[in-house]
Amino acid sequence: MASANSKVAKVTTTESGAFGSKRTVDSYYKTEVTSLGDGTQKRDTYRTDAQGNNAVRIQEVTVKDGKQVSNTISSTATAGERRDLNNSDSQLRGSIKQQTKDAGEKINKNREDAAAGGLTDAGKKNQEILGGGSGNNANDEGEAGDTSRPSGEPPKNKAGTREDFGKPLHYPITRDEKQDIIKFDMLKYEPKKVQGFSFGDRSKSSGRTIGTVTLPIPGGISDSNACDWGDDRMGPLKLAAAGIALGALDASATSGGGIGGQLGDLKNQIVTNNKDMQQLIGQTAAAAAIGSNENALFSRTQGTILNPNLELIFNGPSLRPFTFQFKMSPRSAAEAKVITQIIRFFKQGMAPIREDSRLFLKTPHTFKIKYVQLGEESKFLNKFKECALLSCSIQYTPEGNYAPYEDGAMSSYQMSLQFKELEPIFNDDYGSDGDLPAEIGF
Repeated sequence: MASANSKVAKVTTTESGAFGSKRTVDSYYKTEVTSLGDGTQKRDTYRTDAQGNNAVRIQEVTVKDGKQVSNTISSTATAGERRDLNNSDSQLRGSIKQQTKDAGEKINKNREDAAAGGLTDAGKKNQEILGGGSGNNANDEGEAGDTSRPSGEPPKNKAGTREDFGKPLHYPITRDEKQDIIKFDMLKYEPKKVQGFSFGDRSKSSGRTIGTVTLPIPGGISDSNACDWGDDRMGPLKLAAAGIALGALDASATSGGGIGGQLGDLKNQIVTNNKDMQQLIGQTAAAAAIGSNENALFSRTQGTILNPNLELIFNGPSLRPFTFQFKMSPRSAAEAKVITQIIRFFKQGMAPIREDSRLFLKTPHTFKIKYVQLGEESKFLNKFKECALLSCSIQYTPEGNYAPYEDGAMSSYQMSLQFKELEPIFNDDYGSDGDLPAEIGF
């Protein structure tokens, strides 16, 4: 048996605070790697002080024969540490990977110095898996052999769930590389993280891509940016009540300010407009007594209505929908195969994901869309934010006749895709650097 410790590393984690707030915490960690006589390798990661003392174990991982056989996150790990231990892109996981490598190299050097020879290929593979790597086609953490799923780790997906859609698919298969295309990248869905009283941004799509389809740019493409505005009315009585309510929230409730000041102002307005205010109060009381609308009573008896102070008010942003329609006609058996794979790509990618216990359903994969002209994202067509695929409709006989080829493939397929962006478009999405650029943007 041989073991070695890494150097202490400082890592920043994010912990939850009161009322959904977040706070960053700087902590220190070290990792111990142990090689056992039967070929098993074990990693223990500890939280320590800056000198590496007062160690508290937060995780233990064991690997043998190129497979992870246990992965236990200790009950002493904080919520932020649990989250980061289960996130392969976190700073903590990156630090552990490097510490595991460093400690493993120490063990390897000691074996060489003792003339026992360095680690075998199998040992190096185990060591890589210990640090969170794949070990060159070995299972990642949480795959087969994991007998103790860490607390807080997302449940496993049901067998048959596809999370890798293979090499990019293109239609037509003989298209010119310089042809203008629309590109669909399928992404693993990632929810936003709460940051104080708001939400943070999703991670960049490049590390979440699990499949790609490119198609010719169809006809009839368009976009429509919109915001939700609506009529709003606030009569004089509501306006006065609002002034009093807002005055109550004024910290400077002194003479001329706060609720006392608001009531004083209202009193002065009643005295100044004595005749009109008496009429307003009397008519309002009469309307309430007979269960009528005050404006109806005013209009019938005085030929007037209360000033509604009508104004168009901003209610919120809107999410943009997009619809695309593609007609695909295979010209060979190979192209027919690609077309069926493309249809399967969208149908399976948009489907909800069942976890193994069937207690929960996970969000389907999402999509990043872009128009490509001359090998780069188009400046003359709109850009897209991350989208959900709402519907995928396939017409198997778009010509109106059932006419398959000899192998059973349809002679033509028509695919309609309806997407909607996950987030609204904001002013700052377009940027403000320099002169107004010669591109449409979102």
